[in-house]
Amino acid sequence: MPRLRLPGALLALLLTGAGCAASRAARPVSEEDREGYEARLRKAQALQRGAHLDASREELESLARDVGERLEKHPRDVGLHAVLARAALALHQPDRARVETERVLALAPDQAEAHYLQAFLLGGARQPAAALAEARSATRLAPHQGRYWQLLGTLHLQLEQPTEARAALTRALEVEPRDAQGHFLLGLLSLDEGKPDEALTALERARELEPDYVLAHTHAGHLLQQRGESAAALACFQKAATLEPRNWRTRESLVQVNQALGNTARRDAERAALLKLRQEGLVAQDYFIRERFGEGEHTVVVVEDFELKGDWAKRYEFQVYAPGGEQPVRVISLGSYAFTNAFAHEQDPSLPRLFHLDAYAPDNTHETYGLFQGEPSYDDTRAKVLAILRGELVPTSSTKPGAG
Repeated sequence: MPRLRLPGALLALLLTGAGCAASRAARPVSEEDREGYEARLRKAQALQRGAHLDASREELESLARDVGERLEKHPRDVGLHAVLARAALALHQPDRARVETERVLALAPDQAEAHYLQAFLLGGARQPAAALAEARSATRLAPHQGRYWQLLGTLHLQLEQPTEARAALTRALEVEPRDAQGHFLLGLLSLDEGKPDEALTALERARELEPDYVLAHTHAGHLLQQRGESAAALACFQKAATLEPRNWRTRESLVQVNQALGNTARRDAERAALLKLRQEGLVAQDYFIRERFGEGEHTVVVVEDFELKGDWAKRYEFQVYAPGGEQPVRVISLGSYAFTNAFAHEQDPSLPRLFHLDAYAPDNTHETYGLFQGEPSYDDTRAKVLAILRGELVPTSSTKPGAG
């Protein structure tokens, strides 16, 4: 089974701690106080999943300050040190988290929370086997704490142990059935196991429980898109874009689903928004996937380059895949080549840029289906590609290596 690659920030998002407004009075730390800290850390976690990173950081820093002040009056309170360690982990401050974890270990080495914090640090240090042993100890000592089971399940995922991961994540949801993160992780596991229906059910539950959960919306959208349920996928991606408007991957998906629904005006608006993100330096590659569609038994993936660069610049590649294939059996491209333009402009400098519509096969067969003065629209190009695939448009020229 291919290894499930979790987003880098996912472990940090598992954190749940405690917190409330601290009093400067040297009164005992009550259960009510601890529940308040827990609520604040959960709130900060949810803000992260909703892409409200600034608000999350402000809440976490405020929590850390309040707990730090409380520790001045109660320096040996294990729970307060544990809260501060979890807050530091959520703030991506591993050194501070390690210091607070060491204090927890010194004060209460046999408590479940000490094992949990050690497991978290070891997992972040890419020592999942050692982390697993600590997480198991935490669940054994405190079997009714959902986040301990959730971390155990995540570590099993890292070690490519899906059966054990499912058991731990299921147990986490038995303890905390309304935890959106647990449902999301179970959805990722089901997806990795090739169970898309189960995955979608889990992701939809995560969306229901936490409406601002960006990753739940986008993952559910992709599954719905693959099932051909474009209208439902559109709703998922629109929600994600509302929450995180500068995520280019979501804009890419919105181009695709609007194309599938025939919403060409909306498609073009989303493409324009994607190009703007590219101009702002927020897209880390030179192309995007414009469309995926089926034609007969084949799947066609359309790649669009943002810019025409080089001697063999291409605007679109229609990559045609056979069922189950990993490499295209044919590529049809709209390109604009330096040598053609140089020759044409020698004859007539006023000519617009020239474009070729060409098809290529794995045996290096090359067919030309058209030469255009100026760049044809995507819809015109797509229509010609469909005609080629259906045998309705014949090449104007073709070459095959080795042919006499």
